[in-house]
Amino acid sequence: MIMILIVNQEKQGEENCFTCIQDAVNYLRPHGLEAVTIKVAPGIYRERIMIPPHLTEINFMGSGENETIIVNGLGAKDKDTLGNPLGTFKTATVEIFSDDISFSNLTIENDVGVGEKYGQALAVAAHGERIAFENVSLIGYQDTFYSSKGTQRFLHCRIEGDVDFIFGGGSVVFEDCVIHSRRNGYITAASTPKDALSGFVFLRCELTADNEADKVYLGRPWRPYAHTVFYDCKLGRHILTAGWDNWRNEANEQTARYTEIHSHGEGASEERVPWCNNWFEKDSHLIEDYCNRLQIK
Repeated sequence: MIMILIVNQEKQGEENCFTCIQDAVNYLRPHGLEAVTIKVAPGIYRERIMIPPHLTEINFMGSGENETIIVNGLGAKDKDTLGNPLGTFKTATVEIFSDDISFSNLTIENDVGVGEKYGQALAVAAHGERIAFENVSLIGYQDTFYSSKGTQRFLHCRIEGDVDFIFGGGSVVFEDCVIHSRRNGYITAASTPKDALSGFVFLRCELTADNEADKVYLGRPWRPYAHTVFYDCKLGRHILTAGWDNWRNEANEQTARYTEIHSHGEGASEERVPWCNNWFEKDSHLIEDYCNRLQIK
């Protein structure tokens, strides 16, 4: 049995109907085997959403990426109630601490602005297993999506940002997605643990950019054993020939696990930095096996 809740800003007082998304989440209790669908009507929902560890199997369904928009605007340089900077990890518009959560047909945005002025600003922070996004847009500038751990999957999504806008130590697959650079910077900043098989894998994605972005790296290692793979991706002209940056530390060149397989488009190049493509042979079945082992459904 599936419990269905409705979020609609135009309806108040109806049973199982709420005017903001967090109120619907707060209504839930640990519900055993019962899954929950939260249907979010068209509208702009200016709020922060936190899904606690004890709530699992929740499906958030919007009405379309241009119709259902969840947005907030906090940056790392903003102050808390004591006057101290919030820091990066208290800025997320949506933060997920639990497992088996999915989002579809909506947009999640942090609209505070560029990092130089406001600091890092997360749209989504994911800390759980089997978190899925389908037909979802994530919009921000610096640090749009953070995967601290766990496994996540993006299918037919759009992710926008400029500096390190996909970062963290989790295992994430991006499949048939648009990865859009709003300004010059770095797409990924993985912090994959040394003993982890999984990092960031981009399958059949398209890398696009605003006109002003013409110097973008595929990634740089936030931690030494950063792992990122681009497989069969179309790269725009904004991608630099070098492809990868060592984050001002030559030692990272010995440990970072960066690979491209079958890249194409104007940004594809055979002249990448010599220390990339060092993880495994260019063989498609290895990528398939890798993704299967992530156990993301």
